[in-house]
Amino acid sequence: MLRRAFAAALLGLLAVPAEAQTGDPSFRIVNNTPRTVFEVYASPSTDRSWGHDRLGSEVIPPGGRHIIRLPADGNCIYDVRIVYQGGAAEERRNVNLCAVVDYVLGGGAPPTQAANPSFNLVNQGRRTIREFYASPSSQQGWGPDRLGTEVVGPGQRFPVRLPVGECTYDIRIVFQDGEAREQRRINACSIVDYVVR
Repeated sequence: MLRRAFAAALLGLLAVPAEAQTGDPSFRIVNNTPRTVFEVYASPSTDRSWGHDRLGSEVIPPGGRHIIRLPADGNCIYDVRIVYQGGAAEERRNVNLCAVVDYVLGGGAPPTQAANPSFNLVNQGRRTIREFYASPSSQQGWGPDRLGTEVVGPGQRFPVRLPVGECTYDIRIVFQDGEAREQRRINACSIVDYVVR
């Protein structure tokens, strides 16, 4: 009788969703693809930018695993962006990471890069970039400053998150000294790094 009650209690514990157990959105990436993962971004779905590369100087080789630590602050709904060697990328939106232990890559059709205009802004010049605008060429106006409160100093990079779908963008850069530079009708889906010199 006691053993049966213990087994029932154990089954009850196993049935508790991960979110109720921990509220921790940290997860482990399992790379079941033949490609090396070079960058991983995970940011709350409410954020406008991707934030920093969670791998830092690490990579995840084919068959490898890597734990991504995220703050256990009650926020569970994240967008995740994976960048592979060679620049191909995939994104998943509104993922409940508190309910995820292993985030498995591979097993489905490879994502098409053509529909993903997100890229890294890379400052290889000598001046700080104060503002950065990227808006679909089909729209009027520049829209919001994609840097928000950030700036991109010489030698720095900033991941620019753009909605999946349209690829043709106009870009405007404003440097710290106020000088602006514009480029029209860029195929953002075909680039990984937008380099400013």
